[in-house]
Amino acid sequence: MKDSFQYLYASIGTQFSWYLPDLTTHKLDFISTKDFDSNIQYVWAHPKKDIVYLALSDGGPGKKGSYHSILACSIDRNTGEPAILGPKQRVPYRPIHLSTDERGENLFTAYNNPSSLSVHKIEANGNIGDKRIQLSKEKAGIFGHQVRITPDGKTAILVCRGYDATDNTSEQPGCLKIFDLTYGELRETKTISPFGGLGFGARHLDFHPSGHCFYLAIERQSELHTFKNAEEGISDNPLFTTSTLSKPLQSGVRQANSAVHVHPSGKFVYVSNRTYPAAPKNGGEIPNGEDSIAVFEVDEISYEPSLIQSVDTLGSLPRTFSVHNSGEMLVAANSEAARKINFKGKVTSLPLSLVCYKIEENGRLTLKQQISFRDNNKLLFWAGFL
Repeated sequence: MKDSFQYLYASIGTQFSWYLPDLTTHKLDFISTKDFDSNIQYVWAHPKKDIVYLALSDGGPGKKGSYHSILACSIDRNTGEPAILGPKQRVPYRPIHLSTDERGENLFTAYNNPSSLSVHKIEANGNIGDKRIQLSKEKAGIFGHQVRITPDGKTAILVCRGYDATDNTSEQPGCLKIFDLTYGELRETKTISPFGGLGFGARHLDFHPSGHCFYLAIERQSELHTFKNAEEGISDNPLFTTSTLSKPLQSGVRQANSAVHVHPSGKFVYVSNRTYPAAPKNGGEIPNGEDSIAVFEVDEISYEPSLIQSVDTLGSLPRTFSVHNSGEMLVAANSEAARKINFKGKVTSLPLSLVCYKIEENGRLTLKQQISFRDNNKLLFWAGFL
């Protein structure tokens, strides 16, 4: 589906809505909504068929839940409507991320509490087949958050975030668990954990289209790490470490980045930044910080990213965003309604929203549209072009 016409899909709780993107105005037109029986956690498209895979759970952030599943849906390219392909596959924990290999032969599911990874066979018709493997907790790091397959299809990477230190516990390290991938079977080859994984809150990665490197969002430290991806394997340490923030961290603010996407041209990288109160207060106001999309220009020889722009998302906690396969449009999803207080003490109420930007030829973003929602007690948990 990478080279086909795309719709923008977004999930709020159990609702899965889709929109038609206009690449002339760089805006979205609402089409329809379909309701599922559980909260939609993540969605991934089959690389060759008009099929998407949904991760579903009655859990959510801070809630394990008790019913978890993965599901295949076909997409009608004329209307954008998803249709359930076959029965749901029950999974043992809340699924946090999905991906496939480049051939569309295997579906990989990552879980974070407990951290784990499973592999299901994808049938010839795109439906989800039998489970091939369920990784034991002992081999899955701490707080898995994403699973990606290298472009050559030979390696699976489980991205594990770890945990911050608390008043009662020490920091738990993050890492990248690296597996050799052969016919859907996993063989652990190494664990990448710079500095023992401390200060390495890895969350999401995306590959440069050349395949020579990938960019890793380090959530808990608001950094972007560039790792070499070569024939001899993935580098043990990042080639470059870059802050995703445009200004120094302010007192009373906890920053965390989230999603990362490489522009189809390979010339730019985008990362979302989120603001939390360092110590939650009564009333729920979030202090002034960066809820933004950071824009990086990529050096064509070294692949080093350099921050060239930071764009406010006009909302709170842009957990996910997506770049259209044309490279001309970016849509960010502000995942939570919030009351934000700025440096002058003014409090502004911010709803859930989708925010549309035109991607200029120089990679910079220009605001075009904001679509707000009234479901302020729910989460806009995922959005993406499919």
